[in-house]
Amino acid sequence: MQGLRYLFVLLGIILATNYNAQVKGKVVEISKKSDTTIVPGVVVIWEGSAIGSTTDENGNFTLPIFSETNRLIISSVGYENKTITVMDTSKFLLLVLKSGIDLNEVEILYYTNGTEVSYLNPIKMEMLNERSLMKAACCNLSESFETNPSIDVNFADAISGAKQIQMLGLSGQYAQITKENMPYLRGLANNYGLSFIPGTWIQSIQLSKGAGSVVNGYESLTGQINTELQNPESSDKLNFNVYANENARNEYNLNLSHRFNPKLSFGLLSHMSYNPLVQDLNKDGFADIPTGKQYNFMNKYAFNNGKNFEAQVGAAYVKDERAGGQYAGTVKNYNDTVPLYKIGIDNEKWEVYSKTGFVFKKKPGTSMGLQLSYLDHNQTNFYGNNKYNGLEKTFYANYIFQGILGTTNNTYKIGASFMNDEVKESFNLYKFKRLEQVTGVFAEYAKNYKEKFNIVAGIRVDQHNYYGLFVIPRLHLRYAFKPTSVLRFSGGRALRTANIFTDNSYLMASSRQWYVETSDLAKPYGLNPETAWNYGLNYTQKFKINYRDAYVTLDLYRTDFVNQVVTDIDYNTQEVHIFNLKGPSYSNTFQFEFNMEPRKRLFVKMAYRFVDTKMSFKEGLMQKAMVSKHRAFINIGYETKNSHWLFDFTTQYNGAKRLPGTETNPDEYQRAAYSPDYFNLLGQITYVTKIKKADFNIYLGVENLLNYKQTNPIVSGDMPYSKYFDASMVWGSIYGRMLYMGLRFKIK
Repeated sequence: MQGLRYLFVLLGIILATNYNAQVKGKVVEISKKSDTTIVPGVVVIWEGSAIGSTTDENGNFTLPIFSETNRLIISSVGYENKTITVMDTSKFLLLVLKSGIDLNEVEILYYTNGTEVSYLNPIKMEMLNERSLMKAACCNLSESFETNPSIDVNFADAISGAKQIQMLGLSGQYAQITKENMPYLRGLANNYGLSFIPGTWIQSIQLSKGAGSVVNGYESLTGQINTELQNPESSDKLNFNVYANENARNEYNLNLSHRFNPKLSFGLLSHMSYNPLVQDLNKDGFADIPTGKQYNFMNKYAFNNGKNFEAQVGAAYVKDERAGGQYAGTVKNYNDTVPLYKIGIDNEKWEVYSKTGFVFKKKPGTSMGLQLSYLDHNQTNFYGNNKYNGLEKTFYANYIFQGILGTTNNTYKIGASFMNDEVKESFNLYKFKRLEQVTGVFAEYAKNYKEKFNIVAGIRVDQHNYYGLFVIPRLHLRYAFKPTSVLRFSGGRALRTANIFTDNSYLMASSRQWYVETSDLAKPYGLNPETAWNYGLNYTQKFKINYRDAYVTLDLYRTDFVNQVVTDIDYNTQEVHIFNLKGPSYSNTFQFEFNMEPRKRLFVKMAYRFVDTKMSFKEGLMQKAMVSKHRAFINIGYETKNSHWLFDFTTQYNGAKRLPGTETNPDEYQRAAYSPDYFNLLGQITYVTKIKKADFNIYLGVENLLNYKQTNPIVSGDMPYSKYFDASMVWGSIYGRMLYMGLRFKIK
């Protein structure tokens, strides 16, 4: 019977454990006379697990984050056990005990500067928590990286309003973007999916560069960005946010959670946004930002029996519509004999998922589970005369078993995954469909030696119905010269199927003719998969300045493509050529980052990044277009002593970018070979107060403070149906200065 029980659990539940990050804290005791003393020997353990720690002689503790729960059990001799809820695992926890009474009087205090980097994790991971997301408007995931130097955010083209990110000098599709550690931004979602996760839904973002864990799949070429959404067990009972900006964009977000009983919780995340205003501030005849509306809902249920079983199920639906292009009021000397150039973008997506887990209490550190999800995404777009239709249906399953070998210094993960991805697409005369079926197994071993040396070695083997059998190895090493001086190395291979239309949808806003140069008709689009090796070094040094923590981090990464699907728009100004790589293609990235707190509650982050990205086009090895070689960044944050006022200001320097060649165009439709370098300044002021038991915030901010705009972003904007029309040559801001304001209201 016991075996049948375990088999049932194996088939129906998910493991959501995550040992990649650490939570740190300290336990102190306040006596009746208000004296403060440290408390050694206090046991701190994640509820329903064997993952725990004991405070040392200084009252400090460190334990791995256990993503199955956010509830800690605190126990100490002479006290009753107490369970507390940790709202943000990236923050340092100060647990305050009151002497003479039980642990019902535990108080949790937090300290954070918004972004945390673990010194114990062999994988360098940045944790962006809610404090970091409050630094800017962060209306959706694409805008959540404005104050982070590792990610570039740019407009994809001059008329759709879509934003894209770059990581390690390569486009966002080369990063594995997951939602609660399950695949998210892939396939049809590549072009607009970043706008489908509202900022108020996000609890935290984990960002890691280079090779990721084999547990999460084979597609991570440049890194992983994982988004954790609000958990109904720990989120606010009510969180309401309203936002409006200068373009009349208005958003309304309402998050609700309710705990029916100690075991069952409910959460509802909702979002509605509207863009009603047509504006043409750069006077190119096209609306700078498309009008449109989005309805977005997610329903989550969480169950925890308090012993060894935990489950989460949910469903989500999003409807996103946009309309833009030319309007009679934006075109000079409008004549209705010439049709206006219009665009229309329509996305409808729904998904269901489950996440559950089982812990073997009789076997410490041993657990297992299964991740399940299904999505249906329908996309219908038109850009002038170009028409695109796509339909994707994806089923995903991932089983993980985790255990220890002797002690928790030796852990392992083994498991299997399956993905069934059905895609149908049509673009003008092109019609493609594919059914990818991938079955994989993986194993990962982690060794910790006295917190001085760590190794995480993983391998996965996948059987792909188009590409056959392929092997993905990954390796992560960490060596601590001192607890404050850490060197890391990462290396590994990755593979992905190129989605030639959604990866390059910005080129649909042009008159270019598309040519897909197939090499093997038995494979998707007739092209080979993209494969690459990524290697990285990271050094982090922590020290004190004026008795306060500061750190310097150096990153050096190289992505080396074995095969790449190249999109060449330099060979002919009126054409798009897509073909398999013939020659070298690589990206080298160096980044320096310095963080300090020069005065109490004043945080300063400075960074510089150099990127060298080249690939082989038809005319030879060339610098990748639209990538700044040099980028610098300064972020300053300050909060007043009473925490009522929060100030944040960011300066971004964007170096020159190579632009695609236009020398064969008529003189009036030619562009320079390189864009100018420019600065982008953004800032926000937030007022924080309480109304009875509720938190109330008002914020006022500005983007692009200097009102810098790209001149003539659209080639042949006066004749959009000519063969020279191209709205994809965007390297800077289209709209200019953008003021915004909003309010947040929370009931915990």
